[in-house]
Amino acid sequence: MPEREYAPVRELDPSVARKIAAGEVIDRPAAVVRELLDNALDAGASKISVELAGGGIDLIRVVDDGCGMTAEDLGLCSRAHTTSKIAREDDLLTLSTLGFRGEALSSIQAVSRLEITSTRNGREAWKLADGRVEPSRLHNGTIVSIANLFENFPARRQFLKRPATETALCRQIFIEKALPWPAVDFRLTVDGKIRDILNPAASLRERWIDAMGPKEPDSFFHELIGSGNGFTFTAVIGSPEVIRSDRRDLMIFVNGRRIQEYSLIQAMEYGAEGHFPNGTHPAGALFVTLDPSLVDFNIHPAKKEARFRDSGALHHGVSQRVRDFFRRYTIALVERSGTVTEREGYRGLFAEAPGTGAPPPRERSFTDLSSFTARDFKVPPRYPDDAAEGSPVSSWSRSGVPGPAPETLDHPLPFRYLGQVLGTFLLAEKDDALYLIDQHAAHERILFDELMENGDKTQELLVPYRLETDSPEDDDNLEARKAELREAGFTLEKTGKGAWEITSVPVRWNGTEGDLRDALLETNLPAEALVSKLYAGAACKGACKDGDLLDPLTARNLVARALSLREPRCPHGRPVWTVVDREELFRRVKRT
Repeated sequence: MPEREYAPVRELDPSVARKIAAGEVIDRPAAVVRELLDNALDAGASKISVELAGGGIDLIRVVDDGCGMTAEDLGLCSRAHTTSKIAREDDLLTLSTLGFRGEALSSIQAVSRLEITSTRNGREAWKLADGRVEPSRLHNGTIVSIANLFENFPARRQFLKRPATETALCRQIFIEKALPWPAVDFRLTVDGKIRDILNPAASLRERWIDAMGPKEPDSFFHELIGSGNGFTFTAVIGSPEVIRSDRRDLMIFVNGRRIQEYSLIQAMEYGAEGHFPNGTHPAGALFVTLDPSLVDFNIHPAKKEARFRDSGALHHGVSQRVRDFFRRYTIALVERSGTVTEREGYRGLFAEAPGTGAPPPRERSFTDLSSFTARDFKVPPRYPDDAAEGSPVSSWSRSGVPGPAPETLDHPLPFRYLGQVLGTFLLAEKDDALYLIDQHAAHERILFDELMENGDKTQELLVPYRLETDSPEDDDNLEARKAELREAGFTLEKTGKGAWEITSVPVRWNGTEGDLRDALLETNLPAEALVSKLYAGAACKGACKDGDLLDPLTARNLVARALSLREPRCPHGRPVWTVVDREELFRRVKRT
């Protein structure tokens, strides 16, 4: 190892020190938007407008109708460690504002051209520019303009993404800031065009729907309220029909800030456990109002993290409230379906065991399973008249088990279907053994195999999917995989610098544009592995879910397909079935 050349300790030039300090708070345009929106909300604004140009690199302009500042305030606000939010050390223990560090405006000024115009009472207005405060004109509130971000800091500017990507990141911050403040009017303008208008909303649920724009109907989203010692919370969450492949649409807000808090995301998912298939997640947001003395936000420069004095009660309260919602939702869904007319008939086989807290399953009909017909199997179905009214299995007994089978069968199946248990497993007897078949894993594997076998059969998209890459490396990566992806049914065409279109997808593929974009841009897998991942995700979404009640004919058909699988594991590796033979059963009941 070469000897390191001696370098003496020296004091940094103040301008260099300011830029280093600024880098801890302001790393890209989205960080500027975050800090300015915090200030506007702390000023009590009821209307906030954000304007971006060039991804926020050329211009960020935030206008609010808050309480404003005096000339003296303007003269101090851009200096380091100046703030109106706290005055003493003890104030850090009872923070009630979004900002408090006194670093944002000084950091922004160190790496851009900062101008602030503000009025405290509407009679006098003042403008801060180039370090000087001069009289100006403004009816109310404050206007902050940030121009040419990082023009004097090229080492930071060269690491910024393309304007379209930076705009998307700024918009994400805009949405995050708007979500917990439904009474505030938010507007976003990008390069002279209005991008988002979020009018004042009556509830957090209404604001979440307006801001996130989910593809599912509004009626699928619900607002849950809970409280405990020192906290209250509101959870906006989608019903079991709202499924996401990742946790990006599952957000946590505490006292108006979005934070990265895995334990509270975990609480939401624990409450929803059993209602979403393997590898998928619910969508929604948790808004917590916590006694300021019970949480510390002074642990991260961007206030993205928090330390709780005791999060156990909050975690339990959230998970229990979400669990209660899903339990009531599924009970109401089954009762509305009319397939079970007596409550006891529903409880007979599927009700939760006493004290387990396990939710009952939901009932849903599946058009995607209706294609399982007799000709799909090596042997015909055991009961050829199953679907006929009055047939032995068209009416269910109080225990949820089909009625007795006919005495004579011309074409018996090589197994005997026994029924569905716990809303998740299909039971079958075959070769002196009991098969417990995971209905989701089985259906997922069937759909995956069909996609792999028919992936070369494509369908042209009426409206091509659009992709925007972040770097030339992303373009090279897509170009290298383009041919293999075309063989798998995904046709990609480059339409410009950093711009791509997907013009066709496999016929049986039922993923979304977002799924495809994320997989193509966020992974560097070989094309073959990428295609397998895309198909696995699509199969998982299309498969019947844990907790779905299947009619007897559909269930038996699914069992037949499952038992004939070449690879009895789902694409994610879970076994399709578990086998308990006669000897094992006898051993369990001490009949050896």
